Formats: sequence, C-alpha cells, structure tokens
Amino acid sequence: MLDVTRRLLRYRGLLWTLVVRELKGRYRGSFLGFFWSLVNPLILLAVYSFVFTYIFRPRFADGGANPYPLFLMCGLFPWIWVSTSLLEGTGSLLAGAGLIRRAVFPAEVLPMVFVVSNLIHFLLALPVLAGGLLIGRLLGHPVGGWGAVWLPLVIGLEFLVIGGMVLGLAALNVHFKDVKDILTNVLAVLLYLTPILFPLSFIAWDWGRWAIGWLNPFAPFSTAFQQTLFTGVAPEPLLLLQMIGWAAIAWVLGTWLFGRLSDSLAEAV
Repeated sequence: MLDVTRRLLRYRGLLWTLVVRELKGRYRGSFLGFFWSLVNPLILLAVYSFVFTYIFRPRFADGGANPYPLFLMCGLFPWIWVSTSLLEGTGSLLAGAGLIRRAVFPAEVLPMVFVVSNLIHFLLALPVLAGGLLIGRLLGHPVGGWGAVWLPLVIGLEFLVIGGMVLGLAALNVHFKDVKDILTNVLAVLLYLTPILFPLSFIAWDWGRWAIGWLNPFAPFSTAFQQTLFTGVAPEPLLLLQMIGWAAIAWVLGTWLFGRLSDSLAEAV
C-alpha cells in the first residue's frame, strides 16, 4: 500500500506528462479542441433543461421552487468523472502492455492518468454549472451559495475513492479480463442507486435510505455535491465522516490489491 503511494508521488512528473499527452491525443485533429470540454456540458445542460422543463417535470418537496435541471447537473457532472475514470482506468494496464513489460516503468501511473485527465474535464465543466446556478439565482431561485468553498475537500476525498478503486480494478482486469464488462453493468445500476436523479430524502423507506446512504460509496459524495453546489451549504458532519471513511477504505484496499498483484502484471498482460 505505502509502496504504491510512494511510487505515485515519486513519479508525479511522469503522471502529469502522460495526462497532458492523453488530453492532447483526445482532441488532436478536432476543430474545437479543448473547447469540447465546455461544449459537452453546455449541450448536456441545454438538453436536460429542455427535457425536464417542458417534457418531464419532476417536482421538489417545496412545490417546485428550485430548477430540477440544475439539481441534476450538480450530481451528473461528478458522476461522469467517476464512471469515465473507472471504465477507462480499468482497461489502462492492458492498453499499456508494452510499457508495463519494461521493468523500470511504474505501472500504477497508467490507471491514475485517466482519473486525473477526467478530473480536469470535470473542473472545466464547473464554470458552466456555476453560470447556470448564477442565472438561476438571478431568476429568483434559491440555488448556490458559500457552501461551494467546501468543494475542493469533496473533490479531493472523491479523488482518493476513484483512484483506489481504479488501481484495484485495473490490476484485477489484467488477470480476469471480464472485470471491465462487469464494471460497465455495475455502473449502469449505480447511476439509479446513487442520489443523482433524486435527493436521498425522496426515498420513502427508511431501510432504502440507509442502504443507499451507507452502502453505496458514491452516495455521500453525490449528496455533498448537491449540498455545496445546489443548496449552497456546508456538508453535514456525518456526511464528511462518511466521505473520509470511504476515501480511506478505497485507497487502502485499492493500493494494497495493486501491490499484491503488481509482480505478476508483466506476465499477465
């Protein structure tokens, strides 16, 4: 566990170089280039605003005083970071087999490249969301606020959760090639079992709220994003403890599993 963490810190320069290469390669040859990082969330915001304003109109418990599309974006943008990082990072070791076979190359860097690169995409989408919240506030909706100052802490803790999971899943995927396929289906289910399309308080059954709130590692983070961005308040203390707990569990288990399987990665890819 500590060896993997130390190697990531030692090779942080290489990690950043690979992140830059990944971002440049993703947009190489495109007309808009890095502006796609802003276009995609703008399109999502426009589509969901239309669908959930004129076609399907869910109502909050307060009678619909708050704009649902903005609430949805506060949970959906972080989820895109989670799901994309996990899927791309899980297959990264097999995709970089040539690099892993080199004895001096730090294999743990490859999965983290996709966590960092997709984090950058998420950060670039935040100004779009902030603009939407500002417009909503100017229109009289009680959205946004000083709770956003807690956003770096929430992002940092979720980074540890995603990073730990990616490291563990990527190592497992080298030995069991169907891990990524299983993950794809799990993420599809988790989208509806995480309070993204709805606030956790909307679940009528106490046991349902408990199961989703405590057994789903992404539920406290989704709720924290909704509180800091949409509601504009600081995360509740219990929510902070949940996020810290999941960050510690995911990072410790993920780095430990990667360390246990690292010696056999070169032969298995």
